[in-house]
Amino acid sequence: MPQKTTVGNEDGKRRGGPTRRAPKSAGAPDYDAILDKLRQIDASFVTATENRFATDIARGAAATDHLISALRSSDTAERADAAEALGVVRDTRALAPLRGLLSDPAPEVRGNAAIALVKVGDEALFPEIVKGLRDENPKVVIGAAVALGRIADRRVVPNLVEAFKTDDTEVGSAVAWALGQCGDPAALPWLITAVEQGFAAPNACEALGRIGDPKAAPALIKALAAPSDDTRAYSARALGMLRHAGSSGAVGARMGQLAANQVVPALKRTLKDRSKKVRLCASIALYELGEKVGGRQLVEELTG
Repeated sequence: MPQKTTVGNEDGKRRGGPTRRAPKSAGAPDYDAILDKLRQIDASFVTATENRFATDIARGAAATDHLISALRSSDTAERADAAEALGVVRDTRALAPLRGLLSDPAPEVRGNAAIALVKVGDEALFPEIVKGLRDENPKVVIGAAVALGRIADRRVVPNLVEAFKTDDTEVGSAVAWALGQCGDPAALPWLITAVEQGFAAPNACEALGRIGDPKAAPALIKALAAPSDDTRAYSARALGMLRHAGSSGAVGARMGQLAANQVVPALKRTLKDRSKKVRLCASIALYELGEKVGGRQLVEELTG
């Protein structure tokens, strides 16, 4: 199941060298200890390590030459990061060097290069990746779904929805994740049905949260009572994300009323869940919805 995890290099260590603990002032929370506890509960709560070329990405096309030179590095992780960064920068000067990486011995480098090429504007690879969704090998379908999720082009939503018509939970989880990355409300009926039927429900819940449409709230509220800890946790997390569906106008007003009448009471009941992970997600969601009780519970969960 695709989840946000800490990015590491080939020996499994975090990139960027050893982490230094910042000095704390008297009475200040020990944020490093809190992060350690978050990792123990669920690694997906901790933000992934940044691409090592984050500064170059911020510079945009001015950094293209530097990033292209990094594609020739002997370090696999560095080549992969450089390819990913070029996909964000989207400078067409990178097309030829990126095509050269399609034969790289490292699969993560080849994958990042293919995704970057599509983002930069090489449409030739796009149909090939989409074609992978129809492959008989589930691993190929999963790989294609994850790649398309990273590209996040809404044109593929119909193809992803078709691939979602499967009994394979791993495939369904990957496709649900990709649909969430695309953020297209057209996928709502399929994701809501998946949550209601308990199919790939954790990723389907998160996808509904990313899409942010209040129409998903009833299904997510019901999922707070699901047997699976992960489903309850991610439905709580998603309910906190729905506030982004619209900050003004009719949709924003609808979400405000829905939150007050249904979402907040349901999340408050979930604060007594038997799972610490679920309680943590509910606390975060309530805090994001402006409920102080969420902040208090969050501190208790992490420091208690």
